[in-house]
Amino acid sequence: MKPEDNIPTASPPEDEIDVIALLKTLWKGRKTIIWCVAVFTAIGLFVAMTSPNVYTASTTMVAQGQSRSGGSGGLGGLAALAGINLNDMGSGSQDLSPSLYPDIVKSYPFQKEMIYIPLKWNSIDKPISLFEYSKKYSKPNALSIVKKYTIGLPGIVMSLPGVVKSLFTKGNGKNEPVEKVYDSLFPISPEERAVCDALSNTLILSFSKSGYLTLTATGPEPLMTAQLVDKAQKLLQAKITEVRIHKSQQNLAFIQERYNEKKQEFETAQERLASFRDRNLNMASNMAKTEEERLQSQYQLVFGVYSDLAKQLEGSKIKIKEDTPVFSIIQPVCVPMARTKPNKPMILVIWLVLGVIVGAGWVFGRQYFKEVQKKWASHEA
Repeated sequence: MKPEDNIPTASPPEDEIDVIALLKTLWKGRKTIIWCVAVFTAIGLFVAMTSPNVYTASTTMVAQGQSRSGGSGGLGGLAALAGINLNDMGSGSQDLSPSLYPDIVKSYPFQKEMIYIPLKWNSIDKPISLFEYSKKYSKPNALSIVKKYTIGLPGIVMSLPGVVKSLFTKGNGKNEPVEKVYDSLFPISPEERAVCDALSNTLILSFSKSGYLTLTATGPEPLMTAQLVDKAQKLLQAKITEVRIHKSQQNLAFIQERYNEKKQEFETAQERLASFRDRNLNMASNMAKTEEERLQSQYQLVFGVYSDLAKQLEGSKIKIKEDTPVFSIIQPVCVPMARTKPNKPMILVIWLVLGVIVGAGWVFGRQYFKEVQKKWASHEA
């Protein structure tokens, strides 16, 4: 016996994948795979053909007018001369970080205004709002109907008890106290809330670390989508301006009121001094001179306050202009020329790959269960 005969021969490991056996299994189950690919391809074709067209429009901007010239200046001393204490009053604009702008766009007050702004539509001969479009012209497509009564069927079933309960409790007078409580809150109907929620998913404002704001909207038509972005940008600027110059407007209103009062006092003092001088053209007595000096002092005092208030009034008007934010447009809104969704070739490819995966998994799973059954049968025997 030779020594080399004692050397054991290498045997293939048990966990090594037999590619040839896998290919044979796939070949045997080729009809199942082809059937799965055909079914999934048909589903992909249905999804691609029934998916609504979606267009995307956007604009990139940066908010300007963030200067902060604080302090009321000489307003405190000026008001002190008029007998008014302004120690607890502030001035200047109210800080509002651009990182909070997306929250403004997501808020219901902003969205409620947006859904009532008229927009031009290619398929409609007159401008209408999103709310009117959702009630009169928006129709669910075949894909959304299938999703509603397949994937969304459990939600429909769970909501049925609430719908039935509302039918029996509506109009019985028990809800009146609750409605009175809600009168002081922001009014929004269920129909408006539904449209606002849909708008919240299509109108998005993002803020980058470099300070740029990108407002993006998606819609069923290109012209309407571009207008939606443009109207939202203008409304956002109006809302931000309203917040930032609120305190400056209060100061302006206060100064305007004091200015009107001092203007009337100044004109009255001026008329008194002129009338006294007309009556005493040839003054000889010291009493007349003293009275003239008193009227002159009152006139000078009121004139000084009136003059300072006039300067402060003009300064407040200028400050409101300075604090009004302006969006510098980096990338203007353009009407999209091509749709962004659906990508029909990609949808077909994805469903085709899913069909291959499901079909192969079905074949291997069936083969695995057959082998398990054979093992159990051999053990029982």
